Amino acid sequence: MPLPWKAVLALVLAGPWTPAAGEDDPTPREAPRRYVIERVEVVGLETTREEEVRRRLLVSAGEVLNDEQVLLSRLRLLQLGWFSGVTTRVERGSERGRVVVVFDLTERNTLLVSDLVLGWTPPQGLYGGFGLAQQNFLGRGLGLSGAFVYGGSRLDRPQDPSLFGVRGSFFAPDLPARRQRLVAGATALFLRGEELTCSDPDCDAYAGALGGAPRLRYERLGGEAVLGFRPGAFERLTGGFRLEALSAEIVPGSGTDQGPAPAILPGESLLTALTGSYEIDTRDDSFFPRAGVRATAQITFASPFLGGDYDYSRYLVQFESAFAIFKKRLRLQAAVGAVQGDAPFFDRFYAADFAYFSIGPALWRSMELNFSTDSRYDTAVAMAGLEYAVPLWTRRGFLRRGYLALGLRGVYTTTGPGAGRTDASAWPVSGEVALRLDTPVGFFNLSTGALVDFLL
Repeated sequence: MPLPWKAVLALVLAGPWTPAAGEDDPTPREAPRRYVIERVEVVGLETTREEEVRRRLLVSAGEVLNDEQVLLSRLRLLQLGWFSGVTTRVERGSERGRVVVVFDLTERNTLLVSDLVLGWTPPQGLYGGFGLAQQNFLGRGLGLSGAFVYGGSRLDRPQDPSLFGVRGSFFAPDLPARRQRLVAGATALFLRGEELTCSDPDCDAYAGALGGAPRLRYERLGGEAVLGFRPGAFERLTGGFRLEALSAEIVPGSGTDQGPAPAILPGESLLTALTGSYEIDTRDDSFFPRAGVRATAQITFASPFLGGDYDYSRYLVQFESAFAIFKKRLRLQAAVGAVQGDAPFFDRFYAADFAYFSIGPALWRSMELNFSTDSRYDTAVAMAGLEYAVPLWTRRGFLRRGYLALGLRGVYTTTGPGAGRTDASAWPVSGEVALRLDTPVGFFNLSTGALVDFLL
C-alpha cells in the first residue's frame, strides 16, 4: 500500500542522508530486530462481527511487524464510523522475536440521523425532512439509509399535488473477492417537485400572489446501481448505470410574465446514463480531522445509444483538506464542475448548493427539491473556501465533542461557455459561523449561514 501523502512529502523534503562535512561515516550499527506477528487480537466487540474487522486490517499473523501498517489499520477502522475509540498495543509473544498485536475497540451507535431539514419560503411555506442511516447493518459492515422531505402543496394553491421526495440506498463498502476488495450499491428515489419559471428570480411580477406564477411541474422515478473496487485501503473506484423515468408539465401563470422553463423534455421521457466516480479519504477523523484529505471525482455520460432521450456529460471534482493548512486549524474546500450537452436542469449546478448563503431568493435545495422562487441552473461552477476551527470540548455524554467553525466561500457559476458569471446572488461571497456537534446519534451543524439564507 502506498505511503500517506504527508509521509511521502516529508521524505521528499528531507532528501537523502549524508554525513556532515569533515565527518567520517559512522560505524554501521546492528540492524534493528525484526519482530514477527504471532497473532492479531481484536477485543471490545459486542455487535460487530470480528471477521468484518479483520478484513479491514492491513496486518496479519506471520508478517513482519510494521508500525506504519498498524497505524494505517487503526485509521481505517476509525473511518468506518463503527467505533468511537481504537487503540493498539504490542505484547510479547510466546517466544523471542514474536509479538502479539492487539486492537482494542470501543463501539459506537451506528444508527445515525443523516438528514434533518426544516425551512420556510414565501412560495412554499413550511417544509421539512428527516433521514436515518445504518452504517453497520447486522454487524456486517453493510450500509442502509433512507430519507424524505415533504413540503405539501404550494401556498395559495391547495388543490395542487404535494411536493415531496423519498430516497433509499444500500451499500456494501468492502465485499471479499479473490484479488480485490469489491464495493457495490444501489439507490432508488421518487421526487415530485416544482420550479417557478418567472423571467426574474424574485418573481416580482407576481409579488404577493405567487400562486399565479408560471411553473414547471415534474416527477422523477428511478435509481442507480454501482459496482467497483478499492485500488487502496483509502480509495474507491466505481462505475454504475442510472435509469430515471421523467415527467414534466408547464403550468402557465395568470400574468404576462411566463419566463423560460428549466431544461427538461416536456411530457414523458427517459434518462439513461453511465456513471463513474473515484474517491480518496485519508482523514484521521470524519468529525474533526487534523490530517489527511478527502477528494471525489464524478462523471456522468448520458446518450440515446443507452436507450434514453438525453445526450450530455457531466463532470464534478470536489476536494477538502483536514484542519492542517500551514500548521493552523484551517480546512481548504474547493469544487469545479461542468456540463456539456442538453442535461436536464437537476443535473446542472444550482449555485446556492455550494454557498453558505445567498443574498437573494435562491436557497440551498433539500434532496434536490427547490422550494424557492429562483430556478437558475448553470452548466459550470467553481467554488473555493476556507474554514477555521476552534475546538470547544471533548467529553463523555451526549454532546461528546464540539467545535466552532468560521468559514468563507466564493462561488462562480455560468450558464454556458463565454456567457460570463451568473449573478447567483447579489454578493457571490458568503460566510459561516457554525457550531458543529458530535453526538451518539450523528453529527449536527447549527449554522448561522443557513439562518441568514432564510432571512435574506
